[in-house]
Amino acid sequence: MTVAGLEDNIRKLVSDLLTMARELTWNTISDNCKYIITEIKDIQGNIHEEKRLQQKINKQKIPLEWQEIMPTLNALYDNVYDFNLYVYRAKKNVTIIEICYYPKSSLGVAYHEEVLHNPPMYHCKVAMPWVDDKKKKFNINWQHYEMLIKWRMFWERLKLKVN
Repeated sequence: MTVAGLEDNIRKLVSDLLTMARELTWNTISDNCKYIITEIKDIQGNIHEEKRLQQKINKQKIPLEWQEIMPTLNALYDNVYDFNLYVYRAKKNVTIIEICYYPKSSLGVAYHEEVLHNPPMYHCKVAMPWVDDKKKKFNINWQHYEMLIKWRMFWERLKLKVN
């Protein structure tokens, strides 16, 4: 696969991601998409602190249109090991998609040489909250409600102690 196939692959992934999000959540998921790009970095310390820091960074990013994001993705293509697409935030009129990429340069030296000429892998994922009933639909924006997450974690821990 080449850079020419990148646009087609990302478009198909976006379509698959939106379908998946509509099936799993009760939110209105708009076909009007904007994008942010995030580099996946190896976690050095506390995973929760790293996620919190990444959320702060992402809040400051300005979502871009498709034609604005493609030149950046084309430039990154040769050094990307893996693309992961997530719904970052869904609003009534716009869906912001986060395109995360893991650079080949972050791989170990031996494995880097092994995959240097391989095309990137592509994945789309919907982040799911901790729910008892996996068939129950949830709010796609759940990650942005920090106090609600802490409250639910408190109750889940309490349930575990009681049982």
